[in-house]
Amino acid sequence: MQISLEYEHQEFIDLELHDVNYFLGPNHTLKWKLYRGIKRFSTGKNLSDLEEHVYGDDGIVIYCDEKKMKAKELPIYYLDCRESFLKQYQQGKGNLMDNEIQSIGDLFEINKGIEKINNELLKFEVQFSEAFKEKFTYVQPSLRELNYTDLTKYFLLLSFFEDGETYPVEMMDIEKLIDDYCQLLIGELSRTQKMTWLWISNPNAFMSKKFFRMFLQKLKKIANDSGILKIFVLSEDHLDLDYQESDIEATVLLYNEYQQLPEFSLLNETIKRHYPDELSQMNETMIPQLFRVFPYIGKSKNKDETIYLRDKDVVLLMVVDELLGYDHFPEFQDDYQSMTSLEEKFLIDTK
Repeated sequence: MQISLEYEHQEFIDLELHDVNYFLGPNHTLKWKLYRGIKRFSTGKNLSDLEEHVYGDDGIVIYCDEKKMKAKELPIYYLDCRESFLKQYQQGKGNLMDNEIQSIGDLFEINKGIEKINNELLKFEVQFSEAFKEKFTYVQPSLRELNYTDLTKYFLLLSFFEDGETYPVEMMDIEKLIDDYCQLLIGELSRTQKMTWLWISNPNAFMSKKFFRMFLQKLKKIANDSGILKIFVLSEDHLDLDYQESDIEATVLLYNEYQQLPEFSLLNETIKRHYPDELSQMNETMIPQLFRVFPYIGKSKNKDETIYLRDKDVVLLMVVDELLGYDHFPEFQDDYQSMTSLEEKFLIDTK
């Protein structure tokens, strides 16, 4: 599927959609404009006059295979901080947990339980009336039936349970909730049967690398099983993930321009033709190496900033920069101290 994402009036990023899509590179401004536009689009609300100045009077436009999408046709969720993760566990219109709670109201067992509660309310109403009769001649009370909406709105409290203790939702450790979050997504996809987008911005800022790696693997499985979940990952720095060949063509580099990469075999052959020496790395080595340098592709020279890359990574970065027609390289750390023989021996012995 081909998609076009408007980030400013008549300015689009076009890409071929994959289950997981990466937006990498040094152009923070473009990533932010893209992210804020998608977020605003998902509200489905009309733009203000000031917003129309940015996006135009036709609103924020998203095309999927040339079809102009509406917000109600395309559910979009976001993760960009701890609070955005926990929001989905709270009761609020459109939140994943709230949608799950509402769907539980259709279960036969739940409705039978509410019926039993209402039977008890009738008994209580009689007792309540007797108490009134002792004081009033004409006034008599009545209790309306309880329904599922009342129950969840006025009586339901969600808490976090761990090691025999309960905590408020706000105190949850999000790294312990990735399985629950995935379960909420699965339920939502099953109910809506709509293509759904999940945008994750700078995950290193609110989740450890280890847990994000696990989380993304689970999301990939949901995307593969459902066929309708699409994941977008924006990052300012290197993500320590288990990259595969297919991740190369799912990557969009954002620098002074933007470029969706070709499939790995084509990119690899092109790099080999321009590499200053014979390129002998195996694919399983080359792919993570490429993702180490992608955050710096097309980065303008800045004397106030130093990039810490070593040896072959620096060469690879410069080769890819040249392929993109970009020749302004940043400053690299070049004052590394060589290891002593004892330091080298220590590293070898501890492997």
